[in-house]
Amino acid sequence: MRHIMKAFGVMAGGVFLMGLATAYAEQQESLKMTLFGQPSVNNDSVWMALEKGFYLQEGLDVTYRLFPSGTTAFQAFQTGQGDIVMTGDLPSVQYYFRVKGDYRTIAAIERDAKGYVAVAGKDIKTPQDLAGKTIATRVGSTGSWFISEYLTKNHVDPKTVTIKNLDTQVLPAALCGGEIAAFFIWQPVGSRTLEICPDKAHYLTDATGYIQGYLVAGARPEWLATPQGKDIASRWLRATIKGRDVAEKDFKAVAAYAADKLSLSESATKEQWDTNMRPIAIDKVYYSDFCSLSRWGQSEKATDGKIDFTKLTWPDGLQTIDPKLVDPPPPPC
Repeated sequence: MRHIMKAFGVMAGGVFLMGLATAYAEQQESLKMTLFGQPSVNNDSVWMALEKGFYLQEGLDVTYRLFPSGTTAFQAFQTGQGDIVMTGDLPSVQYYFRVKGDYRTIAAIERDAKGYVAVAGKDIKTPQDLAGKTIATRVGSTGSWFISEYLTKNHVDPKTVTIKNLDTQVLPAALCGGEIAAFFIWQPVGSRTLEICPDKAHYLTDATGYIQGYLVAGARPEWLATPQGKDIASRWLRATIKGRDVAEKDFKAVAAYAADKLSLSESATKEQWDTNMRPIAIDKVYYSDFCSLSRWGQSEKATDGKIDFTKLTWPDGLQTIDPKLVDPPPPPC
């Protein structure tokens, strides 16, 4: 019996060591990638994939770097940094043209209209009150499109308004301090502003009826064309979809992450979480909204031509997960 127990002990020890060796090997084999994002609740699918270990389960070692806007993230991305970059709709299209096609959208991560807001001083009550005033956004971001559509559809001549370029973290102080009359941007910048100076600021409008803003993920085509790049991008998408499934149902987990990592109040997080739509797809709605953006961009000379979705997008990753996540593209628009 003593010999049998000793044999079992040796076997158990061997199994334990094999387990350690396997875990070590898996850790060594993790594929490293750098993801660029923003401190906004529309990143909550990524937050939950990080918190729940879904990227690790897919064999990914993800470095998550935050930028105040997608436009700012692209400045670093263009220097060769980062593997996947998350940005807004207009920045992604402008960047695509600026780098002569050296960019592909791999998925629409989030979209909504109510998550984009105009916050104004208490004296600004109508669109017409903006005439002759200075308003701000991160120029080149979705906020630029929002401003243009808002003014035009409300019959306010854009030439009568001075537009100031400010990064997102500066906007609340600029409005509360009276430096600007209003700003157009995404949440939670509006929520934070109303928490800082509720006696001086109010919501003028959200983007409903004007635009539908997006968070899209993109990468370089040269990287995606490599076996490892395609593998990493596909794994990242699969894990982010799992994160999305948690984010949609578990507000408390999203709020806890936002409070811990970004010092966001629960109410500010909830305000944006309620409006988030998380397709993680390249679908007909995406094509329709980006065609609307393209028509505006061409008319305002903000983009250099029609969008050819067969060149702008990389559907391969989503198609490996579920072909239903990708719709056929329309003609260039």
